Amino acid sequence: MDVRGRLLGSNGQYSRYPMAYFLAEMERLGFHGLDFVPQTPHFWCAHTGIEEPGRLKAALDEAGLQLATLTPPHYRYSITAVKGCQREATFRYYQNAITLAHALGGDRVVLGAAGACWDLDGAQLHRQAVSMLRSLCSAAEEAEITLLLCPVMGSDTPLIAQSPILGRAAEIASVLEELSHPRLGAALDTNVMSACGETIGDWFGLLGDQIALVCLTDGNYHGWRAWGDGCLPMMNYLEELEAVGYLGDISLRVPGDHYVESPAYPDERALRAISEGGGVWQT
Repeated sequence: MDVRGRLLGSNGQYSRYPMAYFLAEMERLGFHGLDFVPQTPHFWCAHTGIEEPGRLKAALDEAGLQLATLTPPHYRYSITAVKGCQREATFRYYQNAITLAHALGGDRVVLGAAGACWDLDGAQLHRQAVSMLRSLCSAAEEAEITLLLCPVMGSDTPLIAQSPILGRAAEIASVLEELSHPRLGAALDTNVMSACGETIGDWFGLLGDQIALVCLTDGNYHGWRAWGDGCLPMMNYLEELEAVGYLGDISLRVPGDHYVESPAYPDERALRAISEGGGVWQT
């Protein structure tokens, strides 16, 4: 399959631009699938409720875009939260995200352990995450949505650390094995993977076809970067994905706010590099 049809654009780095501008850029760049971030000013999604999704769905349809994956910002929510307001709000938030993904015709919601309390024991954080995911899997099953657990930055990247747990492939695999739920899978983030000193072979060796999304971003220990702006061997990663037989979607979403003033730049860099790369990745 032509890789171009598997690349997902994202509004993640378009947070300073209106939705109409983002949609026009996706059309210009030739995207058809989206890794959509329900963020303001594009869409309101919180634990208190969600904006009526009909207008957004109509806009996506008119632009010829299909929601493939929904990636809600973690904000102040955390799947590792202890009992109380934050935990209750987190459940409602992701429950609303599941509802939204279904309404927009998508089938996946990406979430992770960002926002964890570093003063708590790792085993306790793990138990709380498993408990939260168990409840969310029930909600996802009803909506025919699959939850994808994405790794987060940990102590290896202290300036952008998100959680002391669920950053490495073995930790993700442990949760998936413990819950063993058909509506729970994994997403691979190449920058987190690299920061942890792991490889694509490590991830697919442990998780195999449980990986239902690859977030392909360049980067370094200070954050995610556009293709060529970081220190990662991006074309090698594509070759390794081919070697392990991965045929799923590839998200080009760049987390963080590094490119909010030039949001199309990361996509343009990635598309150009892939086009010039040749081989099976030729667009």
